[in-house]
Amino acid sequence: MSPPSFSVAIAANRRAWDASAPIHRADPSWARLTRDFAGNPNFSWFDPPMQAALLAIGLQDKTVAQLCCNNGRETVSLMNLGARAAVGFDQSEAFLDQARELARVAGRACRFVAGDVHAIDPQYDASFDLVVITIGVFGWMPDLARFMAVPARLLRPGGRIVIHEEHPIANVFEPKQEPALLVRHAYFRETPFVGEAAIVYGDGPAPPVGTHYWYVHPLSRVIESLIGAGLAIERFQEFPDNISTTADAPPAAGGLLPLSYLLQARKGI
Repeated sequence: MSPPSFSVAIAANRRAWDASAPIHRADPSWARLTRDFAGNPNFSWFDPPMQAALLAIGLQDKTVAQLCCNNGRETVSLMNLGARAAVGFDQSEAFLDQARELARVAGRACRFVAGDVHAIDPQYDASFDLVVITIGVFGWMPDLARFMAVPARLLRPGGRIVIHEEHPIANVFEPKQEPALLVRHAYFRETPFVGEAAIVYGDGPAPPVGTHYWYVHPLSRVIESLIGAGLAIERFQEFPDNISTTADAPPAAGGLLPLSYLLQARKGI
């Protein structure tokens, strides 16, 4: 079967995320998240490598955008870490309802904008000092070069993008099958994985929500897409840490493999 068109894949993924939102809202992790943000004005969801990178850049007086912000836990964290303003963009209005609730609980005036992230209104062009992209975003993008052009236009001259992502090597495994670290898929796979189950974190229920598509992008494509968008790479680190939030994430493999990375790039002045 031939892969779906760009527009078909984007629409299908949006429907699947919207349908998955109530499952996330009902999970006990949501109550814990709201308690954490309500009880601590300095609470941050970011893990140590990403938080260290953000603090090294310095968020004070900066306006920050997060692409594919989901329920806003990281967008709100950006303001807790000192950002002057933070805007989260996401295609799922259902998840942004949760993001707005989380911002209210935290007492942070974040702004959340719904819509296809490839078609963000030009009013936001050159409006941000920093763009943040985190765990699992790239897998939902059919065309990485087209996607990377978006943060490039959102950034002010001299602005930075910080990416903390799952390492694409994780896509070659099927963790639920033994042996877990047997290579079962091509690293350079060109067709998306097709799913039907709800997109959930952890081991909770995952009922069918409709077809959705997960794309594989080798690390070279990530780097080339940044360069093609006119962004100069400043920093690149790989880590053995498994940062995936899904139940079928690959095992840590005792530090044998890179399972995550951090990449920072800058727009020219």
